[in-house]
Amino acid sequence: MELLERDAFIDLLDKQFTKTSSGDGNCVFITGEAGIGKSSLVRKFLKTVDKVSTQYIGSCDLLFTPRPLAPLYDIASQIEGDLFDSINSIPSRSELFLKFAQELSNKDKPAIVVFEDVHWADEATLDFIKFFVRRISRIQCLFILTWRDEDIMGNHPLRNVLGHIVQGTVTRIHLAPLSLQAVQQMAEKRGYNGEEVYSISNGNPFYVNEILANYSPGVPDNVKDSVLVIYNDLSDETRDTWQLMSVIPEGLEFQRFTGIGDSYVDAISNCMAKKILIVKNEKLSFKHELYRRAIEESLSPFKRIELNKKILELFLQSFEEQGEVERIVQYAKNANEYDLVVKYAPLAAQKSASVGSHIEAAKLYLSAIEYYQGNDKELLVDLYEKYAYECYLINQIKDAIIYEAKALNILKEQDNLEKLSNCMRFLSRLWWFDSGRKLAESYAEQAIKVLESQPSSSAKAMAYTNMSFLKMQSDQTGECIYWAEKAIALTKELHDDETLAYALNCIGYTKMLNKESMQDGIAILNQSLAIAEKNSYHEHIARAYNALGSNAVSMKEYAIARENLDKGINYCEENDLDSLRLYMSSWKARLELETGNWKEAEDISTGIINDEAVLSIIKIGALTVLATIKMRRGDTDILPLLEEAKEKAFKTHELQRMLPVITAWLEYEWITGNKLVTEDDLDKTISMINEAERKLSKCNFFYWLSKTRMQYLLAKQKNKNNKISIVTETLKDADVWQKLGCPYEQALALFEGDDEDKRKAISIIHTLGGNAVYEKLKLDMRNSGIKSIPRGIRKTTQANPALLTGRELDVLSLLQEGIQNKEIAARLYISAKTVDHHISSILFKLDTNSRTKAVTEAIRLGILK
Repeated sequence: MELLERDAFIDLLDKQFTKTSSGDGNCVFITGEAGIGKSSLVRKFLKTVDKVSTQYIGSCDLLFTPRPLAPLYDIASQIEGDLFDSINSIPSRSELFLKFAQELSNKDKPAIVVFEDVHWADEATLDFIKFFVRRISRIQCLFILTWRDEDIMGNHPLRNVLGHIVQGTVTRIHLAPLSLQAVQQMAEKRGYNGEEVYSISNGNPFYVNEILANYSPGVPDNVKDSVLVIYNDLSDETRDTWQLMSVIPEGLEFQRFTGIGDSYVDAISNCMAKKILIVKNEKLSFKHELYRRAIEESLSPFKRIELNKKILELFLQSFEEQGEVERIVQYAKNANEYDLVVKYAPLAAQKSASVGSHIEAAKLYLSAIEYYQGNDKELLVDLYEKYAYECYLINQIKDAIIYEAKALNILKEQDNLEKLSNCMRFLSRLWWFDSGRKLAESYAEQAIKVLESQPSSSAKAMAYTNMSFLKMQSDQTGECIYWAEKAIALTKELHDDETLAYALNCIGYTKMLNKESMQDGIAILNQSLAIAEKNSYHEHIARAYNALGSNAVSMKEYAIARENLDKGINYCEENDLDSLRLYMSSWKARLELETGNWKEAEDISTGIINDEAVLSIIKIGALTVLATIKMRRGDTDILPLLEEAKEKAFKTHELQRMLPVITAWLEYEWITGNKLVTEDDLDKTISMINEAERKLSKCNFFYWLSKTRMQYLLAKQKNKNNKISIVTETLKDADVWQKLGCPYEQALALFEGDDEDKRKAISIIHTLGGNAVYEKLKLDMRNSGIKSIPRGIRKTTQANPALLTGRELDVLSLLQEGIQNKEIAARLYISAKTVDHHISSILFKLDTNSRTKAVTEAIRLGILK
């Protein structure tokens, strides 16, 4: 393909490669519509740096069930060494990714790694991309990704990946269609009317070249018609070859070439001579994907079934020997070979789940269910339960409940008490996640009762552990530990590491929430984590991170919280554990709120709330955090958030959900002066606090209750035998809050001090962006006769999300022009030292470490255009 109007992109790629050669790894995204010339651009660039680089190319395939890590496997076979031989023996995905990065780091020349067509990437490949891009700056490697932007609309998984990319390490190239002038230049060489070719092709290089290649007489209406005209003129043998190759989207490996039969060999050779079929990555495939699609779409349903059956006849044994069960499922589905789908889809699902591709695993189990036509109830129970478990991990809880309930209906008719108990236990877990507390408790009790008189088993141990979990969530510390210890006693007898990891998690969780036993709790949770990591128990690894992170937030141990929540969220992203990822994200939002990072807290909470699939038990925290930020700022759309949060929280009957919500309502009362919380809700909350075995006397709830309902509290205290302190010490010591890193609470504590303390307090509040609270406190100061009250946030500062001042905005706009500090000083009539101070503040507020990154971030936030 002739490359016109692409020189600037070649120069840009060369520039990024030069940076890579200097040790600063980088990533380049090349996007555009099908046929726009992405691969051609990459090939031309690779030729220009062929002698000074080590190059690896991998591709993603268009399959119903994409091969996990397909491009990584392609590249592993190209790397000298033992990576390809050992790739299947590496126990975890993270280790595989790390080993791949280390291999590249050991090369003599800078590496160029190309992943083509990542819009077809499987979940595991997308996880690798996130992993590799995050570390690219530390590797002497240029990482090039190509994809069709029209194929990643809506909720395409690639969009989630792009949202996690660090922008400073990425260069984006979007290839536009050729101009009319370029098409005319190309057409004139072939004797075509350039304007006519341009009107038909719209400047798409592939369409232009196909039309100008004179593969068909005249100018076709579109490429598909052009391909079909060619196809219809071929010999019977060649048409048969095109048909067969059209149902092999991933291409035909050379080692399997001889297996397709002599009748195809001559026709394939002819097609290769005409460059209709080409060899790419040791696979035979159509030169253009649109050719393959055009032929495949032209096939009748019966012919498509026949050809897929043909592929299975030819290569089923080979696929089995090579462990390519995903491909068997692909062709079996297209061939309506139901028995093969049912046989191999679960094997492919198990393989996907083992490497953390739980989304793919769920799809495969569902395929097996949908294609099964028999009445083997044992098989159905197995498929239902495995599908339900994968749905649970990927945040499809309602589907999980439906299929686990189907399994339960069958098991009730059978005489397998362990399976019955295990099914009830898992339904208990699912209903808890779906805020069905009563059903969760009912199933938990039934799961234990079924095995009460039965001998020791893993099912019984897991039933005990599940009960421990429910007691833990209800702050029933004693019962939580009781049931967990019963489970642990069985696990030691049975050598059941999975249940042991779960039970230790419950004990560690409970102990960590008590100041006196917190370190013991952390140690027990780390023990649970080690067991889970040793056995690759994906769910329990995430559970351990969640317990360590969320509990650390509750205990104000923010460094521990941030470390474990970040690790946990990253782990869940890599392993498709969406339920626990979202759960930890809601705690991350709480962490950012309490440590004064309101913008980050708002972004996380908004993302969770906007996720239509998010569960109520997760959404409660996000709603509360977002409402709290909005009420402190003085926004107007707060009550709907608080009302939804309260409705969902009180349905859980769990104090840890209810308490933050009711506390937020009381703070809203204090800010607005409106009495909104009912006495019934307060009575219920206080009663549950009194019944809780965990000490909660110093929680924020009592602070806000004393601020808004002092008389109510005094009246209630007379009937509670002094179980509730009239005045709590939660927010009394500003120094303590400062050391903890809680600026909002520090400010409220300072405001209880002298005039100067009050001035410091409202300065902190207005820096945080709490406009409504600032105005309330400022009014209190005026009413008490205090003078010289600090000025609030200026309108120019409020108008941008990073709260930059007017002067900082002036400096930032000049940074965008690329001028130096002395020039900025001269333009603004200020000193160079003052410019330095402004730039330091800008970098801090935008959370960047360079002028260029600050400008980029400001553009992203809409501060700069």
